Amino acid sequence: MKATMNKGESLKPKLIVLVVLYKKTISASPTISHLLLQNRTLFDLELVVWDNSPEPASEQELAGLSASFGQFQYISTPENVWLSKLYNQVLRSNTYDYALLLDQDSEFPEYYFDKLNAAILGFPDISLFLPIVINNRKVVSPGSFVYFKGKHWKKIQTGVIPAKNVLAITSGMVISVKVFLAHHMKFDERLNLYGIDTSFMLRFSKFEKQLYVLRVRFDHDTVLWSNPSADVMLSRFRNLKGTWPKILSDRPVALVLAYFYSKAVSLKLALKYQDLRFLK
Repeated sequence: MKATMNKGESLKPKLIVLVVLYKKTISASPTISHLLLQNRTLFDLELVVWDNSPEPASEQELAGLSASFGQFQYISTPENVWLSKLYNQVLRSNTYDYALLLDQDSEFPEYYFDKLNAAILGFPDISLFLPIVINNRKVVSPGSFVYFKGKHWKKIQTGVIPAKNVLAITSGMVISVKVFLAHHMKFDERLNLYGIDTSFMLRFSKFEKQLYVLRVRFDHDTVLWSNPSADVMLSRFRNLKGTWPKILSDRPVALVLAYFYSKAVSLKLALKYQDLRFLK
């Protein structure tokens, strides 16, 4: 990995956009539909679609994306590669100034790239740019890290803010290559789904004092914020619960608090779903 422009140059920033698909076609992805509405001339843009679906995309869909994005990569991995591993693979094997990470189900306004470009050029020393992510009319990202878990913001903060104790989901993150070159950071490959973002944000704040929250709204959905079936919720909750010992290994008090919190949530879910498996 390396940067394409030096400080002070007037070239367009090189932005690599990574979209991860799973059991959804390119044409059915709201994320890709909204990318196509952006002013793509603002960046030296490259799109990478990493498809974890059992079946690869059709040649017709790939041809359409290739025509829309001059620089385009498509990677098909039906074995369903962990998010942390595919993030690291893309980020270390490409040349860029900034990397935008996206899932398949995000919706964002047509002016998103305009706001992002203005923030990047206006604040070249900032290494992380975040959107405001909404789910069911509630701000779910960014948020605050309190003791051992995330807490939703009651009041939205935008612009340059302190990075300490700020959490954010990975979808929508725009990360400077500086984070990986200067700080040698990477996503924690012990984690496969939940906790990847929390781990990254806690380590990021050890190296960088500030980040930037864009005045841009992303609409986003995820299982933990919806009302899934017992089987789906059980799988996701166990995954989430298993991340805490890894993320909080250097915070013994927080780890103890997380343990008792997980017991309380297990009981709450067991009662909600009338399912004793949540207690095991």
